[in-house]
Amino acid sequence: MRTANRWAVILAGFLCLVCGVESLWGQITGGMLNPAMDTPGEPFSYFRHPTNVLGVLYDPVASEVTPEGYIYTGFGELMFFVGNPPEPVNQRIKTLDQGYLPIVQYNFEQNGVRYSFSMFAADLGGRLHGLPVNFIRVGLQNDDGHQRTAFLSSAFRFLPPNTKLHSPPDYRFHQRFDLIPKRYTEGQTVFNPGWRYSFERHALVRDGRMLYLFPSSPPPDERTMTQRDSGFRVHRYLSGQVEGELNPELSLEPETPMGMVMYRIQLQPGQSESLTFRMPIAPIPEFSPESGRLQRSDYDQEFQKTVSFWTNLVGNSSPLRFPEQKVQNVLLANTIYSLLAIDKVGENYIPNVNKFQYHTYFPTDTSLMNVALDDMGQESIAAKALSYALKIQSPAGSFVLEHDLWESFGHVLWAWGRHYRLTQDKPFLQQVYPSVVEAMDWEMNVTHADSLGLIPPATIDDDAQLADCHQTGQDMWTLDGIRNAIRMAQAMGRSEDAARFETEYQRFWNAFEKQLAAQTAKTGGYIPPCLDHTLKGNDWDNLHTLYPEPLFDPFDPRVTATIQKSRATYQEGILPYIWPRAIGEKNGTYIFSAAKQLHYWHTPDNSENQLVRDDPKDQELTVEDLYALLLHTSSTQATQEFGAYPWSTRDFMDWNLMPDGSTSATIIELMHNMLVREYKDELHLFSAVSPAWLQPGKSIVIRNEPTVFGPVSAVLKVTPGGWTLNLSNHFWKAPARVIIPVPWFYAVDHVEADGQPVGVRNGELVLSSETREVHVNGRISPRTAAMSFERTVEDYKREYRRRYEQFLQTGLVEQ
Repeated sequence: MRTANRWAVILAGFLCLVCGVESLWGQITGGMLNPAMDTPGEPFSYFRHPTNVLGVLYDPVASEVTPEGYIYTGFGELMFFVGNPPEPVNQRIKTLDQGYLPIVQYNFEQNGVRYSFSMFAADLGGRLHGLPVNFIRVGLQNDDGHQRTAFLSSAFRFLPPNTKLHSPPDYRFHQRFDLIPKRYTEGQTVFNPGWRYSFERHALVRDGRMLYLFPSSPPPDERTMTQRDSGFRVHRYLSGQVEGELNPELSLEPETPMGMVMYRIQLQPGQSESLTFRMPIAPIPEFSPESGRLQRSDYDQEFQKTVSFWTNLVGNSSPLRFPEQKVQNVLLANTIYSLLAIDKVGENYIPNVNKFQYHTYFPTDTSLMNVALDDMGQESIAAKALSYALKIQSPAGSFVLEHDLWESFGHVLWAWGRHYRLTQDKPFLQQVYPSVVEAMDWEMNVTHADSLGLIPPATIDDDAQLADCHQTGQDMWTLDGIRNAIRMAQAMGRSEDAARFETEYQRFWNAFEKQLAAQTAKTGGYIPPCLDHTLKGNDWDNLHTLYPEPLFDPFDPRVTATIQKSRATYQEGILPYIWPRAIGEKNGTYIFSAAKQLHYWHTPDNSENQLVRDDPKDQELTVEDLYALLLHTSSTQATQEFGAYPWSTRDFMDWNLMPDGSTSATIIELMHNMLVREYKDELHLFSAVSPAWLQPGKSIVIRNEPTVFGPVSAVLKVTPGGWTLNLSNHFWKAPARVIIPVPWFYAVDHVEADGQPVGVRNGELVLSSETREVHVNGRISPRTAAMSFERTVEDYKREYRRRYEQFLQTGLVEQ
């Protein structure tokens, strides 16, 4: 978790404090949902209030698709209603066009009419460049055997109702108004009860600014200022006289839907109609070049441009192809989510975690996102985003931007080193190398002055939840950073720098190992989050034992103990997290929550360690981890950071919106490393695959995937009697060997590589780097348990229903 908006949560905790609540937080705000919320036949969405992003590559601001299905921009939101009288739309299940494109869709049926919504954002250029316009098309289809009338209405409100003691309102965000020209923001960002609304040229206008455009063909049947108030204060006597206020002073409320437009469309059986709405992200002056451009814009043209752009950039160029739809769609969609989080401001490409509550640069999280982009073949974009760290480095060489996040040093140097090793981009290395030297000088100055010779003590009110202690994960990231500094110095031919950095690595490692030995002697081998004072804390970066750098031997007893102890705490297949907030007070003593919450983007840390260990059980656990992570996504493949209580409301902190870039990145990295990864001088392929992927007729494709050895291409095709692997790699530095583990569920009869028999050694196929074709005769063992995303969902639903029945009896959530 990052600290943005932490004060909002502190205020929420204050409410519980003053009420004198004594029970666990999870039992106060928790409970369980009726399992009927998961409608059979619909895509599964774990989250009760899923959100999504509508944006354009590099545009510095974006809009939110709200849990209900509205569009929120920070200036207000466009709502939709159906029926007569109008009822607000509230559709939880949404999908993406083709499963991964940033075009949000949803549909539902009412009274024989199917309403189908499609939403996306487009940059219209000109003075609107950088300010995406939201396009919405609503299809109306009569699925009944009789004539039916469709009722669709739209309206605009400034804010939804709020159930908290702070802003923003539920499941909304604070827009980055500083990234929008002042001519659009002045007088528009704070609610004004005296605003005057009117309808002009098929647009809702507020004090001379266009809020949204509604279709003129077919024409609306009714238009009114609000559902129950026309805004007029004039009446006529039955005797004919007219009197009242021609220009009344009206007092508005921020949550009141304004400018309601109703369409009443009769449809014959099978007949369809469509309505198109357009909403600029910021209110546009009514008589301006921007408004003209907005009015001339065409939904179909912008839709095709959007589909073509993202299909070419991500869909067709993805280097990885999984033969399971959910897996592949999550991979592609989250690549796009990571790209949409990048702002272009002037000449800077600024990576952010997302465009919502984490619309800011974090050297830690964004390093993960940029490396994931590298692995997805987006090297040129990743290079631009990685270069932004140069802009924020302090004169002393530090990358630390806030509250003792010392690990920023390691994250930046690891990401730079990884990018160079994957791309061999010498100009990039030459650009960043002076900053590498400055960062190393900073690291030596800081750590040599520390009493333990390590990264100084840190106090961070999230993450591991530790204060005034040397945090294990920060030192691990420091080791990762120094390792990559050594590699970059060697690549630059700076032998003196490389030797100096190597000496520092050995000094730091010795200091780290000394403290770690003292702690693990107390824990029985488990590597705790802290190196002194306490053995407590959330498992966090202390899990980075073998990845992103192998700091230990894969089967070091301490690695084994850490995996086993942390996995034993899993809930719903996910690493838990405790945020000990004050939830009550009794006799002057605060009561703190000890409830476990799910934390998604550190769960893959163990999975990555298991991949390096690569024994049969670790393979199986990794596949289970992947499906558990995919279970905890929305039906639009969106990821979340943390906050859901296990087996409870399937919700999260309402300010902590999805998609979350860090979780996106770690899931992409996990998928990538399951298929292709490096370990020292070895290339490992297909380290962990699901039984669902080795069914006859399936194929797993790796195409020009960047590795430290050069681009790797491998196509695995499954036949009824085994599988065939074709390799067409283009190494610039060949690995010592290519390793393909035999899946834990697979029985191998015979293997040939380039026509020659190959034996299975310790459960692995060990091949020459020159191998081009491998034939494996074998089969899935008959007792192999079925594994797939759909099976994971069904198992979860079954267990949730069991617990729900118990909840109805006891009133308590079983943890």
